[in-house]
Amino acid sequence: MGNANLEDNEVEIARSYGHNMKQDGAVDPKRITPLVYTPANAILTPSIASDENHYMIKFSADNDGYYTAIADMSAMIFSKTDEGYQIGPRYKFKNVTYTGAFHQMAKRVIPVGEAGEFKGDLVHGILEIVPKYPTMKVGGEAEMKVCYEGQPLPAAEVKAVSQKEGKDIWTMKTDEDGASRGPITTDGEWIVPDQTR
Repeated sequence: MGNANLEDNEVEIARSYGHNMKQDGAVDPKRITPLVYTPANAILTPSIASDENHYMIKFSADNDGYYTAIADMSAMIFSKTDEGYQIGPRYKFKNVTYTGAFHQMAKRVIPVGEAGEFKGDLVHGILEIVPKYPTMKVGGEAEMKVCYEGQPLPAAEVKAVSQKEGKDIWTMKTDEDGASRGPITTDGEWIVPDQTR
């Protein structure tokens, strides 16, 4: 997810589709399910609106604390042929060299008001990356836990992308507790891709 803006308890988040934090194209908004988990563990259904470059997810944050916004994109099957990637299963095409299904989810933690201590709980998804801290500083480390079906996932590959650099900055493996960490080398927005195939 992109930048989050907070004004008068109204939160607005830009959500784009792309690779390495660069826009690749548009997604059918019917494939996106937006949800927001409140500090009280309630679930809100935010509004979603689109323009030519991105989708805007909006909701009201009525209480202080940490809100976790999710944009869950339904799975899609891709097949690679001699002509490139096609949308659809293997049987629909000739000369298929690879077929895979991708389920993508974007997650953003937004502190509101006197947010207090961040707990970093699991909230949603089969595969979920849970940050230890909601924000990081240059010179520090991003610490996170990767969980699959609610359990720590050891030996998972975790990549971090800096928007400023526009590329993968580091790749780390999770330990036996599903934990991973890596250095924050530049300011600005970062993402840790959360994708299963």
